[in-house]
Amino acid sequence: MKETIIFIHGLTGSKRAFRKQIDYFSHHFHTYAYDLLGHGEDRGRQTDFSLEGLTRQLEELYEREQIEKAHLCSISYGCYPSTIFAAKYKEKVSSLCYIGGHYNSDSPLTYVLQHFREHQYENYPEWLRRYSKDLFPKSGVVDPYALISSKLYYKYGLELHEDVLKKAIDHRLEYDLRSDLEKIEVPVLWVMGDHDNLFKSGITDLGEVVPHAVYKEIPHTGHAANMFRPYAFRRMYAEFLTGELKS
Repeated sequence: MKETIIFIHGLTGSKRAFRKQIDYFSHHFHTYAYDLLGHGEDRGRQTDFSLEGLTRQLEELYEREQIEKAHLCSISYGCYPSTIFAAKYKEKVSSLCYIGGHYNSDSPLTYVLQHFREHQYENYPEWLRRYSKDLFPKSGVVDPYALISSKLYYKYGLELHEDVLKKAIDHRLEYDLRSDLEKIEVPVLWVMGDHDNLFKSGITDLGEVVPHAVYKEIPHTGHAANMFRPYAFRRMYAEFLTGELKS
């Protein structure tokens, strides 16, 4: 009997973010991906972009597809609905995989989020331009990953209703995701790109928050490591799902 994997994209993305992983894993698993609120057919329109609404989306997918239990794999902000769901419905989650995941902590990432909650600038495009640049700072002289991530975030962020990214900042500053993570007992794979320094700054105490998490970095990658190096991530995730991947 096939197990199930649900892939959850991050901010400004879409369900296509995992298309290469779905092409591969669909041979051995039931695979699903969906567009977060404000990112699909409702892109650009004001929606109920709340943590309750995002978690409800995942609940509805389980109900609609009659899924009893699944592995959840999420990118970046997608870790919020996946973790909240896993803490609420422990019996429905087989494992968790976070790519570029993060949670509330006293870190440079938090300072960036706080700054852009407090400063609106001239208009949304200018706010987004500055925000995109500061979210993905260069980690060295040669760092194409930051430039690519920043440009894509800005390009697709312009297509969203401005409330989406601003509400997401509120969620990450106000919701105590750390407490939910501390309740997680299922296997956890936490993947970061080696150049993703700003987001890595927010998980320095991961070993205390999720002691059993398997932490891995993929070299020569930025924030969305599965997109920069899809085959390296695919191999790593496959080993994790079979229990072969060790810390």
